[in-house]
Amino acid sequence: MANDDVKNFYNDTMPGKFGDDYEQKRWFSDPTQKAGFYLTLRAISRHVLSDERLDPARVLELGPGAGTWTKFLVKRFPGAYFDLVDISREMLDRARAALPGEENIRFVEADILDFAPEGHYDYFFSSRVLEYIGDKKKFCEKIFSALDGGGRGFLITKMPHYRRERFLGRRSSNLHQGQISPGALIDALRRAGFSDVVAYPVTTSIPLFHSPRLNVLLGKFFGKFTLNPVSVFFAESYCVLFRKPSET
Repeated sequence: MANDDVKNFYNDTMPGKFGDDYEQKRWFSDPTQKAGFYLTLRAISRHVLSDERLDPARVLELGPGAGTWTKFLVKRFPGAYFDLVDISREMLDRARAALPGEENIRFVEADILDFAPEGHYDYFFSSRVLEYIGDKKKFCEKIFSALDGGGRGFLITKMPHYRRERFLGRRSSNLHQGQISPGALIDALRRAGFSDVVAYPVTTSIPLFHSPRLNVLLGKFFGKFTLNPVSVFFAESYCVLFRKPSET
């Protein structure tokens, strides 16, 4: 999918679809979405907000959207400088509105593959953006070059279930054709030079069962363990943690 398609969707189509309150429509308009928010925040809390090893001075967030997760990161790392990079000016405007008075944040409208950082970062964070990026190899290499030695990263992305969706008679939009399997993403990160690469499920669901309560129970159970063939089947999204080796 072309980057212009993503940019145009979030600049032009999304405002009409979600109105002024993107965060409310995206995460809280029904119980299933609320379950997804809870499980996503649970994964971020476990792997990022509660990680006592993390004390970054400079943070790069890709695709802040409406600042939903940025608000938690800023609270967790109050002394850090943040670069928020998004291809959509509309989403950056919404992130600005959600983060008033924050002086240590720079809002950058750019394609991450073309972004030229001013210095290196200690931490990289991104949620549900990677599936929009066509060149996963170049993306991994870009983040590797942007991080300082010893820097860590965390990203959440959609789990590809294309065969299952076709079997169930569902058709994914062109906007969601760039999903990558955990194994392929882990391999790409390792080839880029990252170490300590590990994946966990984030949001989960049972096919054909529309039960937010079961989604949460599954997510809480599987989220304790790294991805395996069983949790891959139920996971709707997953997270990957990685580290750039310290320079010697």
